[in-house]
Amino acid sequence: MLKQIKNSIDNTINQTYTVNPWTNVYGLSRTFLALSLLVNLIFTGHTYLFPTNNNIQLRQLIFDFEKVSIFSVLDKNIHLACIISIIILLMTITGYLPQITGILHWYITYSYMTSSILIEGGDQIAAILTLLLIPVTLTDNRINHWHKQRNSDRKKTKMLIWSIYFIITLQISIIYFHAAIAKLFSKEWLNGTATYYWFTHNIFGVSEYLKFLIQPFLSNSFIVVSLTWGTIIFEIILFGWLFMKRNLWNWKLLFLLGVLFHFSIAFIHGLISFMLTMIGALILYLIPKNKDLKLKIWKQ
Repeated sequence: MLKQIKNSIDNTINQTYTVNPWTNVYGLSRTFLALSLLVNLIFTGHTYLFPTNNNIQLRQLIFDFEKVSIFSVLDKNIHLACIISIIILLMTITGYLPQITGILHWYITYSYMTSSILIEGGDQIAAILTLLLIPVTLTDNRINHWHKQRNSDRKKTKMLIWSIYFIITLQISIIYFHAAIAKLFSKEWLNGTATYYWFTHNIFGVSEYLKFLIQPFLSNSFIVVSLTWGTIIFEIILFGWLFMKRNLWNWKLLFLLGVLFHFSIAFIHGLISFMLTMIGALILYLIPKNKDLKLKIWKQ
């Protein structure tokens, strides 16, 4: 394992001076991270995201810097704060001026994470990733992150950005490692019944209109145990990407399986924004950052 980590670090060092780190891969990731919050702000009323009691906004008490949040600065006009946030997120998706929208995107995700009382793990992950991506956006000399980058000799800057990418890769791998290992301390996950309990949970379980599709599978113990332990094993495999030898087929296969994995979670539990965040994370984690994807979006 230590040898694999050393090889990964060596590969990163070898890339730092020659390979271009500013491609549309990180732009695609930023787009999914922005979409994850955008769907919340558009499709969930701000009275649910930022409820009030006697005209006083209910706040989280665990963050010391919550007062700098846009939703706290404009707590008397949350509607305006949401409109400003939506505009910034839409600007991020268009790809224009990443040097500016990179900071603003992080500020909006941080504001939402600290001010809304309806956050989940995906919101925290988005805030971390947008923060780590700020050096990438600040040093991107393109007017639009969808445009093809012209090669440059900024060797020290490239070394910095590839180091940031390595930190991001390490962070995402730890997310999947923690998700898998934490389940091993739960009796329901160990005995293989956790899937049944989560699927039938009165709040987070399957929607009423889907129960007729899912119920036959939940009555089969083999399927329930396979889904439960399959989840743990797949999260460990995703963590193991940190140590795998990279090639064309394995990142494509893992990415496809990862998207299907998070889509199934969204389908069963309704966590659409979480799915979008994790797809954004998987893009940064699995797809080679020096690869320009063939996307017909704002071609230069």
